Amino acid sequence: MRAVVIGAGRVGLGFAGELLGRAGAKLTVVGRGQVIDNLGRTGHYRVRLVDPGWQEERRVRVRRALPASEADAVAREIARARLVAVAVRPENLGAIAPLIAAGLEARTRKKPLNVIAFENAIDAGPNLRAAVAERLPADFRLERHGFSGAVVSRAVSSILGDPAAPEPLTILGDPAERFQVHGRSLKALPRLPGLVKVKDFEAAFNAKLYVFSAGHATVAYLGFLKGYRYVHAAVRDHEIRMAALAAMREGQEGLAARYGRKLAGGEAELEAILWRFDNAALNDPVTRVGRDPGRKLSPEERLLGAARLYEEETGKLPTMLPVAAAAAVCFAAVDGDPTGAETARQLSAHAPGLLQELSAAKPDAGLTESVTAAWERFSAGWRHDSPLFTLATRER
Repeated sequence: MRAVVIGAGRVGLGFAGELLGRAGAKLTVVGRGQVIDNLGRTGHYRVRLVDPGWQEERRVRVRRALPASEADAVAREIARARLVAVAVRPENLGAIAPLIAAGLEARTRKKPLNVIAFENAIDAGPNLRAAVAERLPADFRLERHGFSGAVVSRAVSSILGDPAAPEPLTILGDPAERFQVHGRSLKALPRLPGLVKVKDFEAAFNAKLYVFSAGHATVAYLGFLKGYRYVHAAVRDHEIRMAALAAMREGQEGLAARYGRKLAGGEAELEAILWRFDNAALNDPVTRVGRDPGRKLSPEERLLGAARLYEEETGKLPTMLPVAAAAAVCFAAVDGDPTGAETARQLSAHAPGLLQELSAAKPDAGLTESVTAAWERFSAGWRHDSPLFTLATRER
């Protein structure tokens, strides 16, 4: 089986590429910059999977590494492939759509092509399909081919090594390998490790977003404000751990009311998630997990989306999700880079405008007021179950 991975980043290499390699795929990686140069020079990379007290390193062979600028060569690879995995970030899907369209037009194989968007966006599959369709002739039978998003379980924290060096790169992640796709949107999909087909992709996506991702964000944003550098250190803080549990429970309650308790999960799932956050071997910075707070504060995203679902389904305002959202506003206000005493001044200068933008995005008034009230406590110094939750930055 031939497969193409478009996007030579953490998820493209550390998740999609690793699973395809394990399935025996002859792998072509498309990307840009020195990473592609390194893959072309070395012919492989390594994926190091780590848990507390355990690790395993897997070698992933790359048959060909192509710059995205070599459009004709990329199209020929896609024309021969059985599967294309995309991991370029949702805002870049339109930019790579011409490559996929050209590959489909050049295709002579009768077997369908499946395109899976390994993106953290609920509509990544349909959006990519629509972008590809715009670049194809009106009579092209795109329905013969499959497009879906993917709900990715693995946390991939970093790419290790110097791309300019002669040695291969190493991608660091945890061992989770499950990924969910919309079964009905794909055609004759080959067997892959970790693959799970679901009927309700929206439910599967929200189940991860409103629990795991909400908890991850809560740990990162509160950890940032308390001066922690890494997720594993932040989640060992009792105050932050309890906040993350509370936020995830609120996410679960909304999901259970909307989709059922089985999909939402229970306490055992939350403890398993916290155990994953506590994985020091990942060395995952809170700034990486918390980056792009503007997107993560949008009305359907991990914090406000989970909060709105909770309110809609239970008739009550959540208590912890607005606190996490307020911490995200603080993260955005200081641009992910606190400077000690300067932090309070930056919050006072920038956070009110961010809160106004949040209100304009039209989450309900009660939720906006809860976020604003939490931010005001942050800006003055917040106490939750003791000890004092301060904005001081400390070396950890």
